[in-house]
Amino acid sequence: MNVAQSTNRTVNLLAATIVGLSAFAFLPEAFIEPELIDKVDDGALFLLGIVGIVWYLRTASKYQRSIWPIVLLVAALLIKIFAISVEFPDPADVGDDFGGLVLFALGTGLVTYQYMMAPRVSALP
Repeated sequence: MNVAQSTNRTVNLLAATIVGLSAFAFLPEAFIEPELIDKVDDGALFLLGIVGIVWYLRTASKYQRSIWPIVLLVAALLIKIFAISVEFPDPADVGDDFGGLVLFALGTGLVTYQYMMAPRVSALP
């Protein structure tokens, strides 16, 4: 493995980890929420996390520079924005979604920054 592959693997692993761990962290909410529409975001986030984990573990593209990790995080961010828009009228339901929104906004920013800096890091002597 060369430096570029190692750098790309790091960026891809970070994104897959954020999406994968949050998928399992938010999954219990799907069982607690009383209404079906309130369960949709947690179920979708779980499926997205599984996709991210499988993508990272099963493909050789984890060593390649890929926009896919950023897409995963943006999709997770959009899921939480959807959840807030649906659950906002009920303060008891929307509480956990704000934490997820912050997580995915910061995670998207961090992974995007690392993605943009990866070529520079790989070029260092």
